[in-house]
Amino acid sequence: MNHSQRLTRRGMAILLVLGVLAITLAVCYATLRGQGATAQLARNNSRALQAREAAHSGLAAALRKMSEAGWAGVNVPLNSYVTPDSWYEVTFSTGDPTLTAGHPKFGEYPYRVTINSTGLASDPSDPTIRAIHKSRCVVQLIRKAIASEPPAWPKLTSSTVYQWGNRNTYLQEPVRINGRTTILGRIYLSTEYPLTTPSKERYLGDLKQMSSANRGDHRPVESPLYVAVARQDLPTMSLLNVNLGLLTIDTLDSTANPLTHPGAVTSYQLYPGGRSYAPPVLQLNYGGAVQDLTLAPDPVANPLGVFRSSGTLTINNNVSITGTLISETTMSEIYVAGTNVVVQAANLPKLYGSNTVVQLPATIARDSIFINSAAAAQWKGFTMVWDDFDMKKGAATTQFTMVGNLATAGLMLRGREPWTMTSTAWNNDYNDYMGSGGLLPALLNALFNTTRAALGIPSGEPVYFPEYMQHVRGFTIQPTLTFQPDLSGVQPHWQDLSQPVFQKGPGDEGLCWDVIRWEDNL
Repeated sequence: MNHSQRLTRRGMAILLVLGVLAITLAVCYATLRGQGATAQLARNNSRALQAREAAHSGLAAALRKMSEAGWAGVNVPLNSYVTPDSWYEVTFSTGDPTLTAGHPKFGEYPYRVTINSTGLASDPSDPTIRAIHKSRCVVQLIRKAIASEPPAWPKLTSSTVYQWGNRNTYLQEPVRINGRTTILGRIYLSTEYPLTTPSKERYLGDLKQMSSANRGDHRPVESPLYVAVARQDLPTMSLLNVNLGLLTIDTLDSTANPLTHPGAVTSYQLYPGGRSYAPPVLQLNYGGAVQDLTLAPDPVANPLGVFRSSGTLTINNNVSITGTLISETTMSEIYVAGTNVVVQAANLPKLYGSNTVVQLPATIARDSIFINSAAAAQWKGFTMVWDDFDMKKGAATTQFTMVGNLATAGLMLRGREPWTMTSTAWNNDYNDYMGSGGLLPALLNALFNTTRAALGIPSGEPVYFPEYMQHVRGFTIQPTLTFQPDLSGVQPHWQDLSQPVFQKGPGDEGLCWDVIRWEDNL
């Protein structure tokens, strides 16, 4: 083998070695690069898991905070580190986005809270590199208790009508208070009519006789009547006890204000830490006279249905107010002038494990409430009046029904216009009825028989003076102005609206919540 051949073989060997080295280096580089990518991927996955766990930790921490007595509330976010390189940021919002108007559970909207938790994890070597994970939890308040009521509350709610001020009280038929009536002021009974003593005594006495004969109990109040006897005069007590046949029970209750008016309720809360709601002022939104208007609780903006009246408010035709109407000042009178007027309390959601329906008052009136002539109104729920509840003298078409409780400083239940006659007219009608007037006996008997036929009374049965007056004068003796207790089992509740309505349950550290929905990886 010559010298040139040997050099050629050596060159090829060097090339082969270099090739092998190149391949080896490439494989090593690829291996190292793959291992680096795997390590980076592992680090990325680790950050993602850390962010997820941080988000979950945020939800757990939020639920724990909401169940503690010192929860700062829905307006205060929550954030904390879970590890040196991972943390959570939590926000609270009232409501549940899935509950919209028309949803069967829309009324639960204000009692739900949506918790949004964002978990973050950063690279220890480069904090600008972060993984983010978002989770959401929707919870609902478990309503276990409501705020306690003032000491006077049972006294006020045990009577259909409780007149508590040392004021003159006017009771004029045809009005009827069913259930317990308590009157602490001086009673003026039937002062507008009948205007002569014989006609008055006979009229009231026959109301008692009609009740005994099962011809309707149209006396102004039901027996027994709770009354401050020391403030009454003897003639009035005689009319009550003898003529109307009422048992009167002396009461020594104080005439001082039994409750404190809340003043201007600019905001309220449903539960500690919950959202604050601002009740609307009716005069600012609708003016001083309202008509063709329906107001009711709004689960989003005004869940209790609290409405403020900052001045004189006139309620005309076709007005329905469901909730709590609060007149704020001594110049905030309420006049009911229209027909088809309904003012009623709204039901609170039931407490956990209870079937009792609880209501806040229908009306809290700092000044007077006037039921004007020819009005037609229904009032349902507890009503508190710090001045007069005044049913003005009006037409026979006036209709008023209150179902619930009325507690008022002053009570004026006035008469109907058609009944207002001169004393001479009342005296003549009385004498005619008694057979000592100008009517011939045959004509009087004919009137009695006609009255019996109209009332479905058998021949020979007595015709009572109120029934006679109904026939000859067109009076409607069956009261269309009535007050009656709510026998449905509804429980009225007095709430200090400067405090949250719902409170933590007995023995609980704080509020309790039910998890409605948990959403992950948003």
